[in-house]
Amino acid sequence: MLPRSIHHIHRLAARPIQPVTIQELLSRSAAVTDRSHLQHAQWIRQEMPVRLAHRLSDYLQLPFVVVCNTRFNEVFRLFLHAFETLVDSPEIKDERDVEQFSVTLRGLVRSTDDMVHMLQEGYGELQALLDGLVDLDDFLNQIFFTRIGNRVLAEHFLTVHKARANGLSDNIIGVVDPRCRPAEQVQQLAKSLGELCCDLYGDKPKVVLDGQLDTELSFVPEHLSFMLQEILKNAFRATVERHLPAREAIPPVNVSVMKGSFDVTIKVSDRGGGMRQDQLEQIWRYGYTSTRETTSPSTAGDDLSGLCGQDDRSFRQIAGYGFGLPLSRVYAQYFGGDIHVQSMRGYGTDVYLNINHLGDVLEFTGDESREAKLQDPHTRFVAS
Repeated sequence: MLPRSIHHIHRLAARPIQPVTIQELLSRSAAVTDRSHLQHAQWIRQEMPVRLAHRLSDYLQLPFVVVCNTRFNEVFRLFLHAFETLVDSPEIKDERDVEQFSVTLRGLVRSTDDMVHMLQEGYGELQALLDGLVDLDDFLNQIFFTRIGNRVLAEHFLTVHKARANGLSDNIIGVVDPRCRPAEQVQQLAKSLGELCCDLYGDKPKVVLDGQLDTELSFVPEHLSFMLQEILKNAFRATVERHLPAREAIPPVNVSVMKGSFDVTIKVSDRGGGMRQDQLEQIWRYGYTSTRETTSPSTAGDDLSGLCGQDDRSFRQIAGYGFGLPLSRVYAQYFGGDIHVQSMRGYGTDVYLNINHLGDVLEFTGDESREAKLQDPHTRFVAS
């Protein structure tokens, strides 16, 4: 299967990726015409194979023992199948072609639903086998950036396509909610997590929410929910496990929402005992978990990952593998944000989630140099 594609992979991997901004995504779902929708489909058909080729090229440079891992190989084949399907797909010339392309694209999106779980299992197997001899963190970051980016592009197009099929043409909301409200998401997650926390531990911390609670921004709500769920879950577990055994009153988890000139910052503060310095240095590494260690927040996920809703399976998949916090940071960085952690050993942890609210930051695709990423995103990645 690979020899037929190797030329196409190398050729397309040499092309630069064309990242988009949230503003551009919104513009593609506003006042959609037959022509603009056709052009949107044509662009996705050209762009997604380039992104897939970059990751397939990375795969071909991995150590042989990694590629031979069953689960990593399955993910490789999923990327290769998507690449070949798009490269071999017929040109899009009219509305009938757009409809057929949407069917193909929908199938490719569904085929990646279990990809995170596959990589988690494969990574766990490789950790046990190689004992840290191979560092796969950068590779996994790039894989996840590409998966997130391709799903955003595909699902945004498919949402617009479905809306048009239902007779809508103006102000269609795709995957981006132009009025995403962080405070509302915090309240919803606090309720769900609190109920689950009571079921598991018999008690829960109260969430005290303050700041600019009417803050709105254009963002992908599923991404925000994923990040907040992971951060709050860690805070809940650390708080309960530190204070419940001592029969102490459970202190609250404090959440502040503030909107600045460029960013919305969400600060989550707990009194769960904090982390040791050696733990703090490891929290961004895939596979690291403190679930069985003291009272520091887990980066792996646990039973508190089981929330109800459409993303339930995704949340459950991060349980026990140490992927939750690193993957959350990938989601944050994707549109120019980030997550920072400050911890005071013996007291608690502050987590800062920063999200650009201007919508003018290009996707971070994982192919930019680390030096470029560390520069100010508002000067480095502003769309021209």
